[in-house]
Amino acid sequence: MDRDSRDTLARVIDHLALALEEERYRHVAGVESAPALARLFAEHDEATHPETLARLREAGEGSLFRVVAALRAERAAAAHEEAWRAAEAGAEVEGPDGLVPLAAAEAALAHEPDPLRRRALATAAAAALEPAARHREQAAEVRIVASAGNGLVPDWPRVVECDQLLDATEDAWRELLAHAARRDLGLAPQPRGDLTRADLLRLLAFPAYDGLFQRSGLAGLLRAACGAVGLEAGGLRIAETTRVAAWPGAHAIGGRISFRPRGGLPDWPELLDAAGRSAIALRQPPHQRDAIFAAAFGWLQSALLLEPGFLSARLDLSKRERAEVLRALALRALFRLRASAAAARVATEVERGMSGARWREAHREALTAACHAAWDGVRAARDAESGPLLARVAGFAAGERLRGELRERFDEDWWRNPRAPEHLAGLLAAGRLAETEGPSAPAAARGLVDLLENGGAG
Repeated sequence: MDRDSRDTLARVIDHLALALEEERYRHVAGVESAPALARLFAEHDEATHPETLARLREAGEGSLFRVVAALRAERAAAAHEEAWRAAEAGAEVEGPDGLVPLAAAEAALAHEPDPLRRRALATAAAAALEPAARHREQAAEVRIVASAGNGLVPDWPRVVECDQLLDATEDAWRELLAHAARRDLGLAPQPRGDLTRADLLRLLAFPAYDGLFQRSGLAGLLRAACGAVGLEAGGLRIAETTRVAAWPGAHAIGGRISFRPRGGLPDWPELLDAAGRSAIALRQPPHQRDAIFAAAFGWLQSALLLEPGFLSARLDLSKRERAEVLRALALRALFRLRASAAAARVATEVERGMSGARWREAHREALTAACHAAWDGVRAARDAESGPLLARVAGFAAGERLRGELRERFDEDWWRNPRAPEHLAGLLAAGRLAETEGPSAPAAARGLVDLLENGGAG
C-alpha cells in the first residue's frame, strides 16, 4: 500500500466516522429518536470491507488496522445499536407523578428531595430501561465477537491500574462518603446502610450550592478554561437543549457537544470535561485521534475547578466556603473515577465471555462495592465497552501529570500565566502524549484524596 492509497483510505474512513458521530450526536441531543447507522456503514462500504482490513494487515498499518477493525465491530452491531437507541428514546417511566420520558426521569433523580419519591422514581426508571438494555446487551455481545475475531483485546495493564486505584482510594472514599451522606441525607452507605444510586446522585449534585454554580457563569468559565490550556473556546460546537429525549448532562460526541443542563454544580465540571474532549477531537481527523489524549485535556480543564485560585476567580467565596466547595467538587470527581474503574473491570470480563444474568450481577456487585450505593443491574450494558472507561482513568492520570508540570513550571496560579498555553502548544500540535514517566492513576488519585482531606489548604 503506497502513501497515496493509504491517505485515500484514511479519508474514506474519516467520512464514515464523522457521519456516525453526527448521527449519534443527533440521538444523544434528542433530535433523532431512531438513528440510521446501518445505512451509513453501507454507504461507506469500503471503510469496513474485509479486503480493506486484509490490505492494512498486509501493509503493516497497525494503527489504521485497529481503527477499521473497531468500525467493523460497530458495523456488525449496528442494527442492535439502532434498536437500543430507539428503545431508550421512546421509553416512558411511570413515576410518582405519572408518565414521563426516561431521560426526564433520570434528570429528575438528583433534584428529588423526598427519599421515598426519589427511590420510587429510580425503580420505575430501571424498569423502563429494561427493553433498551436487552438490545444494548445484544449489541455488546455481537461487537465483542467481531472485535475478538480481528484480534482486538482489552488493555490488561490498565485494568490492573483501575483495580489499584480502587484499592488506593477505598478508605478515603468510604469515610468521606459516610460523612457527607449522614450530613446531607441522613443516610449511611452500603454495605451497612441503605444508600442507593439515586441517593448518591442527589448527594453529589450538592443542591446547597445551586445558587453559586449558575448557568450564566458557564460562558465565561469556558473562555477562561480554554484560554488557560491553549484551546479555542470560540470554535466549540455546543448545542444546549431541553428536548425531552436529550440525555442529561454534557456529552462530547466527536467534535460536537450535546448539553442538557442538570442545574447547579454538576454542569460546571461536566461541561469543562466535554469541552476539552471536543476541542481535541476538532483538531484531529478521526483516524488519528487518541482517546487518552482527549480525556487528559478533558480532565485538565475540569480540574481547573479544583485550583483554589481559579475557583475563587469564578465564585465569590469565603475561605471556609471555598474549602467546602472544593471538597464537593473533588468528591464528585472521585466518584466518577471509582465508578469508571469498577465498570472497566467488569467490561473486560464481558469481553472475555461473561454475559447474561451473570454480567448484570457482576456489574451490580462491582458498582455497589466501588460506590457504596446499591446499583441497578439493568444498567450494566451502559458500561459495556472497556475502551472509553479505561481511557477516562488513564486520561485522568495523564491530565494530572500535565497539571503537575504546569504547577512546577509556572507556580500554583499557572492558569493565569500566558506561557502555560505556549508550553502546551507543542503537545497539542502533536496530538499525542509525551512518552515520559508520570504518576499512575492510583498515585494521581492521591491528590484528590489530599484535597478532600485539607480543602485546598495543603
